[in-house]
Amino acid sequence: MLRLKRIDNMDILSHDVPRLADFYHGVLGLPFHLPYEPEEGWAAIDLGNVTLYLFTSETGEHAPRRTEINAENAPGLDSFAFEVDDLDAAVAELDGKVEWVTEEQIVWKHPSGVWYRYRPFYDPDGNMLYVTEPHPQDGADARTASDPETAA
Repeated sequence: MLRLKRIDNMDILSHDVPRLADFYHGVLGLPFHLPYEPEEGWAAIDLGNVTLYLFTSETGEHAPRRTEINAENAPGLDSFAFEVDDLDAAVAELDGKVEWVTEEQIVWKHPSGVWYRYRPFYDPDGNMLYVTEPHPQDGADARTASDPETAA
C-alpha cells in the first residue's frame, strides 16, 4: 500500500530565478535550503516543513494571476500560505515590499469554531501567496480541528 508521508518539495518555474530568490530570501527572509549559486539557474528555499525549488524556464508565459475568490480562478494550483502568529505585524512588515491582492485582510470562519485571518499577496512572478493567522477551535490545532481522525 502506498504510504505518502509529507510534502517534501514544491517547484516554481520562472523566467527570472534571481528575482524570485531575492524575493523569497531577501524580502520574506526565508533561508536557502542549499547554497544558492545564481549561475546554476535554480535556488532551494527552506519553508520550514517543505523545500521550495525555483527553476529557470525559458518557455511560454506565466499563467494569469489568481484572485482571492476561488470560483473566479481556473482549475490548478492556486496558492500557498505562510502561518504567522500576528497577522497585523506580518502585514506591517510586508507593506511596501509586496503587492497585495486585496486592500484589507479577510476573515473566514468554519462552523466548527476554527477561523482564520489572512491577506493574499503576489510574488514578483504573480504567484499568489498568503500570510495567515489561524485560530483553532477551543485550543485544538487549527490544522487538525476539522479532521475527525485527528481532532479527538
